[in-house]
Amino acid sequence: MRKLVVSTELGVDVRDFFTMQRILKRHRFVHTVWNLAAPLSVETALNPSVAEQVTMNGMRNILWAMYEARVKRILFTDSIGSFGETAPRKDCTARWLTEHPTQDPGSDYGRQKRACRRLLREFWTFGGDPRWAVLPGVLHTEAAWGGGTTEYALCALLAAAKREPFVCPVDLDAPLPMIFSDDLVRGLLALQDADENRLREPERGYAIPGLSFTASELFAEIRKHVPDFEVTVELDPNMSKFAKLWPDTLSTRESAEDLGYTPHIGLPEMVSRVLAAHRERLAASGA
Repeated sequence: MRKLVVSTELGVDVRDFFTMQRILKRHRFVHTVWNLAAPLSVETALNPSVAEQVTMNGMRNILWAMYEARVKRILFTDSIGSFGETAPRKDCTARWLTEHPTQDPGSDYGRQKRACRRLLREFWTFGGDPRWAVLPGVLHTEAAWGGGTTEYALCALLAAAKREPFVCPVDLDAPLPMIFSDDLVRGLLALQDADENRLREPERGYAIPGLSFTASELFAEIRKHVPDFEVTVELDPNMSKFAKLWPDTLSTRESAEDLGYTPHIGLPEMVSRVLAAHRERLAASGA
């Protein structure tokens, strides 16, 4: 995979327009901005006003700074949290969101994402090239993560690696779409690099699919590696609400046809890789 990082800016706050302006002036080689700045679902539910400043005001600052610097292309990471209870449960698409712009996502998290899509439409009218990706929950082998709903899976895998019991905060039979980080990067790069003529979806929005599983399926796979893994269920109000609102699966057709992207990592490989990474860290630390 190509080298992605050529320089680093520390302490960047998207709420500060002048910081964004200064960065884009300093790095004049930039042709695409990735806006990944947003609190996760549970974090937004707990502190919606701060989340709004980061998500919506941050997007405004980024787009205005891009306009001044004449940077046209932005890649925005939307979320399955944009879908509410009226959305399809299977094979959800970004197109559905563009065709149902007034549907209620059922959370501040989803409503803030919807507001960002409106800002992207405005940017388009000024000659911009906005592209956005509806992402499922992101899985990875790192040692830390944020406070989102799908992060329950990462918490369970860490508990299993430590041979600790796990308290499951979501319904055991609620399927949720997820994606492993390797697939995520491939999908986002495919969307970033796609020729404009290939992007046939409305507003250049695409679901980037990965895998989908229930908590029960995850725990069954974990027990192939840790047979005595213990689980109890204590539903978290926010996490269980979101798990019921969000779709079971994302469509694979549009990203395959227009971007040439299909996911590679399934549940068995994901579990094996994450457990191995945690065990390696634990062994190195003497835990």
